[in-house]
Amino acid sequence: MKKQFNRMKQLANQTVGRAEKTEVLSEDLLQIERRLDTVRSMCHHSHKRLIACFQGQHGTDAERRHNGHVSNLLMAKI
Repeated sequence: MKKQFNRMKQLANQTVGRAEKTEVLSEDLLQIERRLDTVRSMCHHSHKRLIACFQGQHGTDAERRHNGHVSNLLMAKI
């Protein structure tokens, strides 16, 4: 009986200690999660901009006009 009482007392102390630690951790985790959300959104926007750069916006407008003019001249010679 005494062993069971001591075992229950030990379990109760462990759960109280865990509860205190989780409260502190939850505040830290919330702060870290907020920081990660900002980093995640920055990465998302950067990814969208890079995809737009690589897909259809090669060079400036002047370069595109020049390349179009050269290709028209080459087609005219054929």
